Parts: sequence; structure tokens; C-alpha cells
Amino acid sequence: MVAKHNLIKSFDITGEEFREVNLPDCFARKSIFNLPMSKLRESVLVLERGVEDNNPVIYVWMMQDDVPKTFTKLFSVNSNTPDALLVYVRGFRKTGEPIIEIVKKVFGTGELAVYEPYSKHIHNYGIIGSYFSFIVSSYMETLLLIDQPDPK
Repeated sequence: MVAKHNLIKSFDITGEEFREVNLPDCFARKSIFNLPMSKLRESVLVLERGVEDNNPVIYVWMMQDDVPKTFTKLFSVNSNTPDALLVYVRGFRKTGEPIIEIVKKVFGTGELAVYEPYSKHIHNYGIIGSYFSFIVSSYMETLLLIDQPDPK
């Protein structure tokens, strides 16, 4: 039997080379379904799914300055309330707060919210849909004027 070992592979377009980052031992052999990845500004995040007091929780870990095996736990996302249950971290705001999907226990509908890690306050956007149906991604647009020189 071959032991699996999770790692991050990346490709540097400028240098045209592959790189590997070994994850810390605490992540190395976990299921990839419990370790989704994300990005906050220019840092790699590992979102470790866990359980506390029989409720789902997500631990947010950030890789430090591209140093292999050096991850720092930023905070935990635990948005469980009497009427809702945390499902997933869908993305992050520019300020670093996670955009989360919660499920209303009574109706079984999904809802997008922002979790403020320091106050542990949840701000609902009022966007409701089927749970596990939300996709959040960043968007950037550049406007180049035809009669203006390229700013490069």
C-alpha cells in the first residue's frame, strides 16, 4: 500500500518551472475534501474542515512567505447559530473576512453571509438559494482607452 502525501504544485509562468510545496504533517495525510484551498491577496490559504462541539468549523491557515511547511492559523470560522449551520467558505473579501455559505435549519435553504473573525459576528447579505449552489470568485476589469498610450 502506498501512503499518500498532500502537497501543492505550482507553475511559475515567468521562470517556466514547476514548484512543489509540502504541506505540514498535520495536513499531509488528510482527505483533500477536508482541505480546500483559497487565496487571500497574494497568500495561499488552506481551509481545514473540522468539528467542534458536534458542529462544523473551518480553520483558516495561511502559508508564510512561500516557506514550505510554514502555515499560521489565522482564525476559525464557526457560524453555527440556533437557526443556521456553516456549510462552506466561498471566498474572501479584500479586507480578509470570509464569505460563507450557511444553511437555514428550518427551510434547508442556503444563504451567503460575511463572517467577522474577531467579533464573530455574521452579516447576512440576504442572498438566498439552494445550498451548495453558490460560487464566489474575484473579478477585475481594465479599461484601455483607444487614443491613450498603453501604461506598460
